[in-house]
Amino acid sequence: MVAVPTLPKGANTVIPTEVVTAVVSSASGEPVDVCAVLVTSAGQVRSDADIVFYNQPRHSSGAVSLVSAGAGGTLTVALPDVEPDIVTVVIAGSVDDGTFAGVDGLRVRVNGTAGRPLVEFASATTDPVTTMVFGEIYRRGDGWKFRAVGQGWASGLAGLARSFGIAVEEEEEEEPEKTTGNGASAGRGATAGNGATTGIAASPPAPGTPTGPSASARRADWYPDPAAPGLLRWWDGTAWASRTRQPFVESEATCGRCGAAKRRRLFSAPVPCAACEDEIRRVLADWRRRLVEAVDAGPGAPGLDALWADLRFQLVPEAAGQQVFRSVALGHLQRVVTFAFGDEIIEEHEYQLFEDEVRRLGLADAGVVDPAVEEMRRRLRRGLDLSRIRNGELPRETSSTLHLDLDEIVHLDTDVVQVRQLASGPRHTPGRLVVSNRKLRFLAQNGGGTETAWSKIVAVAAGYGTIDVSATTSRGGGTYQVGDPEYVAAVLAGTLRIARRLVIAPGARDSRAISQVVKAEVWQRDGGACVQCRATEYLEFDHVIPHSRGGASSVNNLQLLCRRCNQEKGARI
Repeated sequence: MVAVPTLPKGANTVIPTEVVTAVVSSASGEPVDVCAVLVTSAGQVRSDADIVFYNQPRHSSGAVSLVSAGAGGTLTVALPDVEPDIVTVVIAGSVDDGTFAGVDGLRVRVNGTAGRPLVEFASATTDPVTTMVFGEIYRRGDGWKFRAVGQGWASGLAGLARSFGIAVEEEEEEEPEKTTGNGASAGRGATAGNGATTGIAASPPAPGTPTGPSASARRADWYPDPAAPGLLRWWDGTAWASRTRQPFVESEATCGRCGAAKRRRLFSAPVPCAACEDEIRRVLADWRRRLVEAVDAGPGAPGLDALWADLRFQLVPEAAGQQVFRSVALGHLQRVVTFAFGDEIIEEHEYQLFEDEVRRLGLADAGVVDPAVEEMRRRLRRGLDLSRIRNGELPRETSSTLHLDLDEIVHLDTDVVQVRQLASGPRHTPGRLVVSNRKLRFLAQNGGGTETAWSKIVAVAAGYGTIDVSATTSRGGGTYQVGDPEYVAAVLAGTLRIARRLVIAPGARDSRAISQVVKAEVWQRDGGACVQCRATEYLEFDHVIPHSRGGASSVNNLQLLCRRCNQEKGARI
């Protein structure tokens, strides 16, 4: 039997960066509702979506999920998949009846892969608290650690929620009820979890009242009906509609969407409303289809406000809509980026199109930077910079160790390893590659080297961690291992173009240009994913028969590959 290290309160220990499970259990069998809170370095959640509990058992990133049990639950945390801005996964729980002082044998065990026990903490307390943080899984440097906490709140889930920046709205004259895990208060007059208001939000003007700019600016949503107290009426953004509905409050016993009573399993928390869950899934499936059509319509298409209003009308939680929207929006932006790289040349208008689409989709609102969007922007920006270099906007470097001609300008001086294929096998010679407007130099560390005039160089290409220089002389060409093949090849190609007066006129394209119609057909056929590994990021249009060997830019000779698979293919050719 494997001995499990037991931590005292406040202690911590290193855990491996893998998929771990945190199992919360009690020996006495009292029901404990387990939850997880994902917080940033500021100690706050980013939104209500960063809470995992019985009504929201899976985080939108897929990194944290919950399986509830009668006397506890199991949280699965895929540490390699936790988003970079999340630094701590808080493991917490609450009791409905009594306090944690009456829960005997409460323990948290963290297991690694294949159920391998890593650490255990006995989270016992004599304090009359109804909510407790049992422990934390948090980042430390490049790894992760587990800390035994054992801290509680007598104010219930509301105390836990407020401590991590979750808004809890309550009326002062009413006794506050338990706060639901989606951040909505279960007391009367609070904001329901679906985003509709249950009686205290300011309403648009009453029916028949003239509407001014401030009133008409209120978004379409359900609001208290001025003509019928106790009901909610739909405001379409400019006027009152005829539709009304009963307000319901989300609680542990009642569904905030339809008002139906939630079922409760023996020794377990209430389960979500099954009818509403099924209906929301159907609504979101149809909404996704219409969203894809609206997003793909591109610049000049109608805004997305009407689609969001439709979700609010059907009382779909905004977090669920945001999850679908982010998936569709990022897929659309990935298509824009992939199409831009289809001819290996990025122009300013293509970069600007990407930025316009980011703004149109609202992914740049409120100064929030989505890591996936930022990575696509970085890739496009680099592509634009390399295209400018290839087109003649060359960098300049200074060197005090080179003897240069009077009018010679150095554009690149970088460490390389020359690879020459000999009868006895490949020979690797470390040295420097120096690119100037007059010649290409390789300076070996042992004192040897070559100098080649640009008139003798035929072509330059980036390979898999290498660049290949083709020349009319055996000593002029060769293969070089470099740290950044794309950048080095761009400088070489730009210098060669200027030397041969082949700088491309703005807007010009070579014969490998792919038409938009062909790009769209290949994207549709391959499902917007790499045909080999099904990755959906860093996609490129690849010629099955290489363009350099006569391959056409046709649908049948093109496929989608991710950068890694494309480079591996290049290494095999």
